[in-house]
Amino acid sequence: NEDNTARYLERGEDGRPKRFAAQWNDDFHHALHVLATGEVTGYYEDYADRPIDQLGRCLSEGFAFQGEPLRHRHGRPRGEPSGHLPSTAFVSFLQNHDHIGNRAFGERLTVLVDQRALKTLMVIQLLAPCTPLLFMGEEWGAKQPFFFFCEFQGELADNVRNGRRREFARFPEFQNEETRNSIPDPNAEKTFRASQLDWSCAAVEPHAGWLNMYRELLHLRQREIVPRLRGLRGNAATSRRFDQGGLSVAWRLGDGCTLTLLANLAGSDAVMLPKVPEGGRLLYATHSELPEGAELKCLMPWCAAWFLVDD
Repeated sequence: NEDNTARYLERGEDGRPKRFAAQWNDDFHHALHVLATGEVTGYYEDYADRPIDQLGRCLSEGFAFQGEPLRHRHGRPRGEPSGHLPSTAFVSFLQNHDHIGNRAFGERLTVLVDQRALKTLMVIQLLAPCTPLLFMGEEWGAKQPFFFFCEFQGELADNVRNGRRREFARFPEFQNEETRNSIPDPNAEKTFRASQLDWSCAAVEPHAGWLNMYRELLHLRQREIVPRLRGLRGNAATSRRFDQGGLSVAWRLGDGCTLTLLANLAGSDAVMLPKVPEGGRLLYATHSELPEGAELKCLMPWCAAWFLVDD
């Protein structure tokens, strides 16, 4: 549902979905992708100016675009108000088959993004109340590409191959015909084979370390977040910017507890934290670089800290 039609996700008075339980939230992916990679071409252009604000809106209200016009859509509006819906109506993801496969060379974030930034994005996704989706191999930091592939024959195969290369001709980096011709043929078996996971990687470093981090965070989510999502309603979260690259988001969970994210999404400067939630228990912090028992007062570049205040 690329149109962000929020009415399809409406809940009844009992909080149960009337039609659909949840949908993938492209806005979440696009805002984080722009923040991490700096890419602003194609459908990313509408997230170039305010990606931190848009991420905050996704985390607190669902969609970033709730009726605003998009440059990539030639000024046509996209979306409907979604803040009244619970966070669990939105599926968050850093990667999926569409947005990796849409790339000319199928690169994953593991080869596009600094590992420190990638860990911070992962922590934000896995501990936020919205429903997280993992793409195959993401949990161990797989680096295999995921190409666009198919199995067509004859004229249709030629049309798909050439059409895909023409599509990329609009991008500055593919103005050269030789570069366009290097885009893998979707119909070639080797394109499909190159997209298959090497499962043995999960047992060796650095992949085993990534897998352990995912397991740790999913256990933390299962223990501290999921039990508190029952009864979660809409209009239960707020977000705001602080300092240069800081983002603060707070959710009132279904059991009355308050979950707070404080993050530095800038790549260069540390940010001073606003007041840490009073009585807040630190659930998790990335790259805090603090001695044990020290008070968290600032966040280094690409850091996130999660706090929980019991009701």
